[in-house]
Amino acid sequence: MKIVADAHLPYAEEFFGCYGQITKVIGRDMRAEHVQSADILLVRSITDVNANLLKGSTVKFVGSMTAGADHLDAEWLDQAGILWSTAAGFNAPPVADYVMSTIAALMRRRILPQKRAKVAVIGAGNVGSLVIEKLKLLNMDVIVCDPLRARDESDFKSVPLADISDVDLVSLHVPLTEDGEDATHHMINSEFLRRQKAGSVLLNVSRGAVVDSEALLQDGAHMIWCVDVFEGEPDINKTILERAAQATPHIAGYSVQSKIRGMEMLYQAACHLDVIKPQEVEPIVMPNQVLNYSGKQHQWQDIVLGVFNPVVMTSMMRTAIMPSEYHGAVFDELRNRFQYRHEFAFTSVPGLVLADDDVRILAHFGFNLNSV
Repeated sequence: MKIVADAHLPYAEEFFGCYGQITKVIGRDMRAEHVQSADILLVRSITDVNANLLKGSTVKFVGSMTAGADHLDAEWLDQAGILWSTAAGFNAPPVADYVMSTIAALMRRRILPQKRAKVAVIGAGNVGSLVIEKLKLLNMDVIVCDPLRARDESDFKSVPLADISDVDLVSLHVPLTEDGEDATHHMINSEFLRRQKAGSVLLNVSRGAVVDSEALLQDGAHMIWCVDVFEGEPDINKTILERAAQATPHIAGYSVQSKIRGMEMLYQAACHLDVIKPQEVEPIVMPNQVLNYSGKQHQWQDIVLGVFNPVVMTSMMRTAIMPSEYHGAVFDELRNRFQYRHEFAFTSVPGLVLADDDVRILAHFGFNLNSV
């Protein structure tokens, strides 16, 4: 069996190596000749999987370590009899953690209020639901916009997109879709932006094209931009990078644990679809990290930012990309090198003396606060 995998997908050997030869190809460079004789193709969101790539190939299964499927031509794959799967939900914990890190940084900079901030969460799927849960732990007033769930669930309360205004933070957690009444492509347009109050925060950790970049530049200057995803990646708009309060290279869903989780989900999907037969493989233990703090004057924001500080990454990104003529390659390099963030639930912080409310928040975020 021949397996072709994106060169930056970790753990392919651990889960699929026993089934045959694994050939690694840079995801953005993947072409039809690379997959012509493959049986299994493992990709990320940067590879468009369609007839141009797979027509005439021997590929039987496509596994994409992504939450969404906008880069997959699902209709063509189904017609061609090619089985496929994404890893929906694999990155929900690190994205939710990232949102909390962003909120902690915004509070430290006095951009967001410490208490009773009003937040609009657009999209309440795997990621959005987890974000909502954590926002409520912070005693924030949360409104939710998800018309799909509202139609499917009679007791689900969804605010129309057109009614969202007068909030402190808008957090985007939708897939990228271009068709239908709930299409999300350029969902955040001039009309939406002009309706928001000055100083409110727009946080996009979904897909870059959910936000109309031209509209953002023209009609969104009164808002605070926090962006992890950009329209036209990797050749991002440098003006947006320069003006954003926070900018990171599409890494909100990246964590040490999510990479293991995602590949295991693709392995399980291939087994479930009878592409491969389950075999005895050495289980991969999720790594943990221990953070040690000196002193006693700490709050929950300090601990969260100790795991990941988006302000630091913003500075690194600007320093690397702004002067670069070939900034698309730099964007990809920054993204591919980001391999060190642990999720809150796999982080121990022993010996802290904190206020009861901070202990409550960190414990619910998943931190282990006991001695190790």
